[in-house]
Amino acid sequence: MVLAAFVICTGSSHELRAQPTPASVFLADTVISPPGGPMIVMLTPSSSGVAALRLSVPLTEGPSEGGAGELLRNLAQSRMEGLARPIGARTSVTRTPRGLAYAVEGAVADLEYLAYLLREGAGEPNLSPISLGAARQRAQADIARVREAPGPRILDLLRRRVAPNQTAARGTPSSVATLDAGRIRDVWARSHQADVMYIVVAAAVPLEVVLASTRGLGAPAQAGSKPSAAPAPRDGDPRIDTLRRWYGRAWWAGSPSDPVGPVAALLIAETVAAQADGFEAGVELWELQDRWSVAVLGAAYRADISRLRASVANAVIATKDGLTEAEVTHAVARVRRDVLLGARTPGGRVAMVGRGLDSTGRPETAARYVDALDRIDSAAVERFLSDMVAGGFVEAEVRP
Repeated sequence: MVLAAFVICTGSSHELRAQPTPASVFLADTVISPPGGPMIVMLTPSSSGVAALRLSVPLTEGPSEGGAGELLRNLAQSRMEGLARPIGARTSVTRTPRGLAYAVEGAVADLEYLAYLLREGAGEPNLSPISLGAARQRAQADIARVREAPGPRILDLLRRRVAPNQTAARGTPSSVATLDAGRIRDVWARSHQADVMYIVVAAAVPLEVVLASTRGLGAPAQAGSKPSAAPAPRDGDPRIDTLRRWYGRAWWAGSPSDPVGPVAALLIAETVAAQADGFEAGVELWELQDRWSVAVLGAAYRADISRLRASVANAVIATKDGLTEAEVTHAVARVRRDVLLGARTPGGRVAMVGRGLDSTGRPETAARYVDALDRIDSAAVERFLSDMVAGGFVEAEVRP
């Protein structure tokens, strides 16, 4: 599993000029689930001549398979980027809280080729020793960066503790090292079944063209199989060089389809920024499979560590106690602005609708999310913060 992270930044306030946009821009024109194929969600096309497609693939790793999805992501991204260059298309493969998302964006005239890029990305991976070795090297470099630097390390510890029963998507040095071609192919074949996928399309083309272009996605049909139950290989604790002590807590509450989570996280970030005197502190919002998680963390030298710990520990309660309707209204406007600015492009629209599909399986989730933003008030945020406090927390610390 991966935890989507949204870094909450605070700073000087600016007037919000984004004009209200109806949630209907996220509603589907057509939804179809062909037998044995992925659900296809067609959005109203724009007049820009740009087409965008996003393919969602659910993926679950067993304890000993941690990092398999990241290797599949690496392999697919490299292949799609090379194939996209001749037509100048944009491609991406990302880990989501529930699997993998393959996305392409380019000219409507190149739709068939864009669909081909999706088929190649989600198709059987190239597991030659050279390709797999390069993907493993990139994954291990990312793991080393997270394990050996104090900031990424404390975030990683909090992520693993806030969702202890779910395999860390990044994997560990040992798990990535032991994933051979056969095991990665098994994970791909198990997860990339067409009948559990979703495709969101924003393009001015008939549905029949999309159906024909996306035929043959994923792995050959097979009987259902389960992730390996083998235990994860163990790794020793890394050595971390730091002059400051790092401390953090993570709370959880609500549903990822409820926009009150990002609004509350922004307000908590404002509280933390106001208290950060003599130490560094920040907030991250993570989307788990079934809930939001808010992490508050910071770093301080020995003389300031007690104030840092107190600020982190009291961040949620202090935000709840200081709530005002004006602050909530401003935070709602910031979240809505970010959502709608992202939806100005076909790629942004399919991403928003696709993330909603990932979380609920319903095409209308993104539109309901935007509608729900307008109903958030201080009482809704206060309930969310109270649920965070009642649910408890996990904590982590990294010392010199």
